[in-house]
Amino acid sequence: MRLKTFNAPTMTEAMQMVRDQLGPDAIIVATHEDEATRNVRVTAAVERNDADFQQDAGDGSPDIADLLSGVLDNHGTPLDLSDQVVSTAVQLGISDPTLALAGALDEIFNFSPLPAKRSGFPLMFIGPPGAGKTVSIAKLAVRACLAGTAVSLITTDTVRAGAVEQIAIYAGRLGLNVQNASTPREFAEALDRIGGNTQILVDTMGVNPYSAEDMDRLAGFRDVVRLEAVLVMTAGRDALEAAELSSSFLPATPSRLVVTGLDMVRRLGSMLSAAEASSIPFSDVSITPDIASSLCTLNPVSLARLLLAKNRHDSAADVTEIFQATGQR
Repeated sequence: MRLKTFNAPTMTEAMQMVRDQLGPDAIIVATHEDEATRNVRVTAAVERNDADFQQDAGDGSPDIADLLSGVLDNHGTPLDLSDQVVSTAVQLGISDPTLALAGALDEIFNFSPLPAKRSGFPLMFIGPPGAGKTVSIAKLAVRACLAGTAVSLITTDTVRAGAVEQIAIYAGRLGLNVQNASTPREFAEALDRIGGNTQILVDTMGVNPYSAEDMDRLAGFRDVVRLEAVLVMTAGRDALEAAELSSSFLPATPSRLVVTGLDMVRRLGSMLSAAEASSIPFSDVSITPDIASSLCTLNPVSLARLLLAKNRHDSAADVTEIFQATGQR
């Protein structure tokens, strides 16, 4: 059995495309009307092996296609990306929804966890205002301390009211000191004082990536030394906005994507859209604002289980168990 997805402005046009390309024997597997564009998507199956079909299914795959299409639609995933994930999952011929989804995610996205041990380069956390950079740094510092790694903190966010005090409070709870750097020169001096035997975590000011002035100021700090930039974004945004936002940070060359605020949202299509549009590898997620609860590392299985759990509106406790079950903390 082969599957193919059709997109059209109306159901009548979509059904005509099914008949024209698959013939009268085609079986309708799933239909969906996008609330934003009002376009219609139809997934159809037929017992043929035409070489131009986009989706290749094994036994039971129409059920997988229908299920995963519904899950991704409920998460507000853009249609093109949803079709890509479902198509890839169906081609794997796996009957288990979690494993089929995980396999598709593994094919489409990259995954690169934040280190618990010293990475060799300072990690600079960047992102829009209110993304959760400071809390994410505190959580990663907890992980590093538990792993026996020496940690040093620097903040370049010295203008925003309460920013220095916030990171100082988190650092104090961990027995760490924070160095302030309001200019690139001060940042370079702080790095020299710390030396090379510690994991350096750098907090930054919230940046509007559509502002050339903001991006130039960030670049001034970014270019002082070789480091890794980590993009931090909140979940729950509009998917298209998230895609544009993540792509707009690409001049800062982020190597990882951390998604925060998962305790406050049920729909995760925006995080999929952000990662797909920018090609930034998924890294970690924050499922609680409590800094004692470390960031949770994403892998294809934990992301698949998270999408399925959020689709069912499972509790925060159930979400925590997802990462425990996949060996993440």
